Amino acid sequence: MPPHSGSQASGDALLSAAHGAEALLGDRVAAAGVELARPPAFGIDDEMRARAGQLIRSVIDAAEIALRSAEPSFDSGRHGDLGDRFVAVGLLARSGLAAAALLRAEEYRLAAALVRGAGEDEGPGAHRLDPIGGEFAAESFAVRAAEAARIERTGDPLLPLHDVPAEDRHALFWQVAACLSDRALAEGAAEDALHRTASAAVARALASIDDGEGIAPAAMRLAHRLDSARQLDDPLLAGTLAAGRVASLASMLAVRAGIPFDDARAMMTDAARFAVLLRACDVARGIAAAMVLALALALDRGFGPDPAEAAASLIEGYTGLPVERARAEVRRARLEPHYRDALAALAGRG
Repeated sequence: MPPHSGSQASGDALLSAAHGAEALLGDRVAAAGVELARPPAFGIDDEMRARAGQLIRSVIDAAEIALRSAEPSFDSGRHGDLGDRFVAVGLLARSGLAAAALLRAEEYRLAAALVRGAGEDEGPGAHRLDPIGGEFAAESFAVRAAEAARIERTGDPLLPLHDVPAEDRHALFWQVAACLSDRALAEGAAEDALHRTASAAVARALASIDDGEGIAPAAMRLAHRLDSARQLDDPLLAGTLAAGRVASLASMLAVRAGIPFDDARAMMTDAARFAVLLRACDVARGIAAAMVLALALALDRGFGPDPAEAAASLIEGYTGLPVERARAEVRRARLEPHYRDALAALAGRG
């Protein structure tokens, strides 16, 4: 060994560690700048952050379990520690998992707030969704089962793999497979064979997930069944909102407006967008007013305009907005996202 080679290696390692710390500090400063400048209207408080973080790790764990089950050679070593590494190396920023988790956390919070805010006399029409007997029992039971799969025994929210958008789920499985492969490579596995193994494992794991079991298809089947029976009326919409059944209401509004489920659900995260969606569905003004107020109160985080005053202002413009204009606005959701976003920017809304 050349003289001082050991010292030189140690010195290189020290410099590498220092450079890594310097880069991390820069990232921390940049992240802090974004975090501290974020407007309160974003509404990502500590509770939402913690809940979304738990969902992210539980989904990563579920993907790891699926891949280990699909490929015996992956089923070795430590379990359940991929989540921290997944986030630390920046994979989360390259996936849609964070958005899916935040959306699920927001939906859970909204549902809980709606139930707390509903009075004993609210919820007209919701009895039609009772899965015990009734005309829509089979479809209602399927929705209830899908809803149950999204809640822990503790009452906390879950994000099942089949509720993660297909494109994001595909990316997630490949990323988790890379984490497992990286560990195997470090233990001396042959690279070419390992990559073939990873590809087969991802294909088998993805094929084992039935998209038809998710909340969106179940809720849409129920909404279409109600629509065919001419039961998708305004009292049912109001009752479903009062019951805090966000996914079911999103499907009903999606069917009435002729838009995808995910777009209808996204419009329920803001009282103004919700009011436009209700107008596109031609909901009676009195029922719409009560629904917009309930949603505004449920979304309120204690800052900004008074939610009741904001809701009243929205309803003032409700009848002044022609139904066909509201429908044209809402149905923009069916356009390709980049095209739609560019149109919004050109119109001064981006």
